[in-house]
Amino acid sequence: MEDYKKKIAGICCFNVKNDPLLRGFGKLFGESVLESVEGYSEIAGALALKGQPLGDYLHDMLVFSDSPILAECAKNLTEPRRDAVERDVVVIAEIAETVSRELRSKLSAKYPDFDFMSLPYFDTGGFNYTAEYFIHYVKVHGSGIFAKYRAFTFDGELLPVESTDPIRLTDLKNYEEQRRQVVDNTLCFLRGKPAQNVLLYGDRGTGKSSTVKAVLNEFDELRMVEVSKSDVAVLPVLFRRLRDIPLKFIITIDDLVFNENDDRFGILKAALEGSLSAKPDNILIYATTNRRKLIRETAADREISGADAIDESMSLADRFGLFITFMRPDKQMFMDIVGKLAADKGLTVPEDRLTVAAERFALRHGGRSPRTARQFVDWLDGRISLDLEY
Repeated sequence: MEDYKKKIAGICCFNVKNDPLLRGFGKLFGESVLESVEGYSEIAGALALKGQPLGDYLHDMLVFSDSPILAECAKNLTEPRRDAVERDVVVIAEIAETVSRELRSKLSAKYPDFDFMSLPYFDTGGFNYTAEYFIHYVKVHGSGIFAKYRAFTFDGELLPVESTDPIRLTDLKNYEEQRRQVVDNTLCFLRGKPAQNVLLYGDRGTGKSSTVKAVLNEFDELRMVEVSKSDVAVLPVLFRRLRDIPLKFIITIDDLVFNENDDRFGILKAALEGSLSAKPDNILIYATTNRRKLIRETAADREISGADAIDESMSLADRFGLFITFMRPDKQMFMDIVGKLAADKGLTVPEDRLTVAAERFALRHGGRSPRTARQFVDWLDGRISLDLEY
């Protein structure tokens, strides 16, 4: 296929025309030998940068492209839409059959003044995909950044998180009932059953945020967006951004607390319930807090209108259908968590010695908590591996 440029120009469903590899193909067999050399070099360079054969590169290029038409196909597949996707896939499949040696031979024949065989080789690989494959992929994984990434931050602009916390539910010890409620609720949400917004309340370091992050790693079809408590006011904008995307999103807000007369308090209340612009059905909110009362009061506030302030604070907490409590562990639970974490790392330490070291560590690091237990076991692992005292 020597007429690459015209066929690439006709691609209409996938937003890929500016991809560096396709730009390179568009320059082949062009106006001059220089343009063709540049084109081939851009192809080889794009593949070398990704470390992929041609077929794999083209597959990822399509599934990670921002494709409004495929998003519409996922919601309402019509014959014209399917045919348009099929036409694009046929063009890409023809490009995917390109063999490096054959391409360089053809270019050398057209431009005998330049030795194209001296340019880098690239691997063709394979590309056995249909329009149906890509339409189904968008239904399950979304398109564009939602296919490439699973976690995002939002402060008015949606930004992908390149590397997420890999923590799994199996890494978290004890608090099984609390985590079961979160997992069951999330599963209902993903399966289209009634599900609740969740408020995880409790002491610092008890695993509230870790539980939420672990849920993301439990379900491949789930997407998560982190919004800081200072950016709660942008929630309506985020809702509009996500409402028509055929995926399920959990919006996380960590360490939730408001000052008295904070406008964001009312915005979050409206977002949870009671507004014409309330959150879409494909969104839940999971928030964590260390405070039972979500409004931080002054002494004067408590003297003048303590009961009213409590009612106002609870009016927000009540809008979370699930209120899950994580309390600081006692000594027995703390040591049970330490023992399980140590076993995961394969550490064998006499129980009495482990207890003394763990308690000493907790005393120096703000008291017993699952977070302190994990920090202690990591510290212990390093000390043992280097044969140091502990």
